[in-house]
Amino acid sequence: MNNKGNKYIILLMLIAVVITSCKNQWDKHNVITDPALNINLLAQINQNPNLSMFSQYLVKTGYDKVISSSKTFTIWAPNNAAIQAAQAIDPTVLTDTTKLKSFIGNHISFQSYTTSMPQPSLRVKMLNGKSATFTKNTFEEANILQADNYVSNGIIHVIDQGILPKLNIWDYVKRLTSVGLNQKAYLLSQNYPHQDSTRATVLSIDPLTGKPVYDPNSGIDTLNHYLDNTQNLKSEDNQYTYFVLSDDAFNSETNKVSKYFKTNDPVASANLTNFSVTKDLALPGLYTPNNLPDTLLSPFNVKVPINKIAILSSYKASNGIVYVIGANNNISGINFRLQDKFPPIVIQGEKPTAFSSNSFFGDIYTRNRVDQNGVPFNDILIDGFGSNGTLPIGFYVRYNTVLNSISYKYYCRAINTTATTFRERVDFGFPDANGIYVVQSANPYFSVLPLNYSEVYLGTLNVNQYTRASAFVVNDNTTNTKGLNSITLDYLKLVPVLQ
Repeated sequence: MNNKGNKYIILLMLIAVVITSCKNQWDKHNVITDPALNINLLAQINQNPNLSMFSQYLVKTGYDKVISSSKTFTIWAPNNAAIQAAQAIDPTVLTDTTKLKSFIGNHISFQSYTTSMPQPSLRVKMLNGKSATFTKNTFEEANILQADNYVSNGIIHVIDQGILPKLNIWDYVKRLTSVGLNQKAYLLSQNYPHQDSTRATVLSIDPLTGKPVYDPNSGIDTLNHYLDNTQNLKSEDNQYTYFVLSDDAFNSETNKVSKYFKTNDPVASANLTNFSVTKDLALPGLYTPNNLPDTLLSPFNVKVPINKIAILSSYKASNGIVYVIGANNNISGINFRLQDKFPPIVIQGEKPTAFSSNSFFGDIYTRNRVDQNGVPFNDILIDGFGSNGTLPIGFYVRYNTVLNSISYKYYCRAINTTATTFRERVDFGFPDANGIYVVQSANPYFSVLPLNYSEVYLGTLNVNQYTRASAFVVNDNTTNTKGLNSITLDYLKLVPVLQ
């Protein structure tokens, strides 16, 4: 055999040796060296004598079978001293079957959670439906004594406190017995029944529509208008800060605003007043006593001033925190300012509700413009110079709004970009018994001067009842001269006269 053939054979032998060596190293790499990874969560807990009480109650609640399955769990296991301390706080927690199951389930979650995951904290959904806060070193109020114990189907962290399930904010409010009763009464008055079709019993199929006919008494849930329109204080998915006003504080705030919600129906007036006060007491996010500021901004863009001295008590809920606040000298610890509750109403010209005629859409423009100071703004122009000829006399653009029982000073900004002055007016209409909007406040025309970017004061509107209303911007009804009956509007502003 020649030298070239010998070199080829030697090369093949070297490649075979390398491959065999790599395979052996890879096999060694995949060998499980941690014996804990060969056992499941229950077996690992049973091997720890300091978790014997937790193990006992896993069996009693049936959670032993759950955590022995092939699914993945994380367990924050309270040691024996922690279990005993929890029982000292609530002696019934280990003897009441329902409480015990909720207590043990409050320490177990699906999926794997290591202490490297919180940045700086995580909200974790537990098997009892509650959520808990997990950090690198803590689980709720408990300290993590031993972290990240891996087993075949999950992770165990040993903690120094048993975490008793907390009420969510809504359940806490429903259980108030001595304070905040007026606020509680209003909130519960907003309950209403709702049928969940996924749980309702189907009686038949409507032959005309093909839709199911449900048993009206099945699948009924209790929902709440207040929760629908503010924050869902039942939800465990987010955290909230909620303020409960003592009865004197609640009365102080409702008395302050009730005159602005006058209607023909006393119950409706009371509901509007109560909602006005309470809508700004539910805020997203957790503000603990250490990070509670003097002022918060509600989701309704209302400043919430907080007199911390007036805080009577607090409760750490499963989905946030509740503060109970009193009053001092008939002044609420949350003393809302009227100007924050009732800010000016700004109606944007480029967002109309309707027109008196749909025949002139070709002459209606929403414009993106810049004022004399370089500030951008949007407005509407209904062009009297349009291709369809002059606009008809009395043409209007309509805007819907809601007004309180307040007097309003109202202003207009209308930008005329032509060289010709034209006139328009602003009228206000209110619904009659049939819901037809009738103009009850007709006003004089004002001149829209070329390139005038200033607000123009138009007058005062007195509103006797809380109501829906329409503002009508009307063109000049004295002329059909082309261009002299245009309409333009940047905005209308209604400023409440508060007393």
